[in-house]
Amino acid sequence: MAVAAAVFVVCGAGLFVSVLSPGSARADCVTLTSPQTTVSGAANFGKWTRSQVSNAAAIVAAGQRLKVPPRGWVVALATAMQESTLRMLANSKVPRSLDLPHEGIGLDHDSVGLFQQRPLPPDGQGRWGTVPELMNPQASAEKFYSALLRVGGWQDMSLPIAAQAVQRSAFPGAYAKWENDAALLAAHVAGLSNIELVGGGPPGAECGPPDAGTFVVSPGGWTQPVKAKFDRSNSFRSLDRPDHDGVDLMAARFTPIRAAAAGKVTVMTCNASTGNCDVDGSPSVKGCGWYIEIAHNSGAVTRYCHMARQPSVKVGDTVTAGHIVGYVGSSGNSSGPHLHFEVHLGAAAGTHAASSNAVDPVQFMETNGAPLGPDPR
Repeated sequence: MAVAAAVFVVCGAGLFVSVLSPGSARADCVTLTSPQTTVSGAANFGKWTRSQVSNAAAIVAAGQRLKVPPRGWVVALATAMQESTLRMLANSKVPRSLDLPHEGIGLDHDSVGLFQQRPLPPDGQGRWGTVPELMNPQASAEKFYSALLRVGGWQDMSLPIAAQAVQRSAFPGAYAKWENDAALLAAHVAGLSNIELVGGGPPGAECGPPDAGTFVVSPGGWTQPVKAKFDRSNSFRSLDRPDHDGVDLMAARFTPIRAAAAGKVTVMTCNASTGNCDVDGSPSVKGCGWYIEIAHNSGAVTRYCHMARQPSVKVGDTVTAGHIVGYVGSSGNSSGPHLHFEVHLGAAAGTHAASSNAVDPVQFMETNGAPLGPDPR
């Protein structure tokens, strides 16, 4: 296992911290290229049937053969989940497709197959390939990957943006909801416990493309908890949400969340009203989901909500500014991946971090040399 090196350089804006390791991967990453894992799709997995898992295995195997990074497997699977629910779809407008093995009938123009690709004339009006190619799981996956690899910077894009760059769908946001399912299924058919182990996570994930690898600690000891934009409609006690005691920082799922300053973890818990923080929440669910609070020597307490999984720290742990404490998710009262970040003053001395002692995180962090944002407007 490679050991990461941390480089500290004092600069005018504060302390510049760069976390480096061989190949730009994090210390516990296996690889960022396409590992030769054993692909299997012989049985049901969760809600996916044997035939759907078999199609997923064919997609991952095609990615391995083309040496596509594991992140590409996840993008491909999420795309096929949205386009066909991982079923080989024929189309009555493409008669030849009905003569080939299929698992359902699609209706979208002259699109066929797992990725709903349009065949070449005379069978269709597209340019993806012949009908037999598009009705073959591995061949159609290879065509998807070839198009994905031509998209500059696709590994730094969020999943729906990368998928849309290939598919040009009328519903570009629809791919996002499949990201978790795709990551789990990719890991399953590749024989892995977690796709992040081989760099299959989204930009910023622990073992995915690095979160820029750097952060800045202000002279006062503060740093951004995530590198993300915020929207003032979801900021501190906005007109639309007067009871919102923090700010929502919009970041991709599994983006690392860092301690905003040195301190001690005082809370680490799941408080979703459903009792389950290992799944996405919704606006109807109450609570922060997986969250932590850190008490800082300055007397401030910071709160970090809606993490994707159990936080990386426990109560009593001492953390430094920039320490990774968890990963962005959507647990609890949430409609999509983001970090809900709060700052409370006076709570470190024993006062509960309550609405009565919450302050505007945007103003507080700007005052302390670690401005959040920017506001996308």
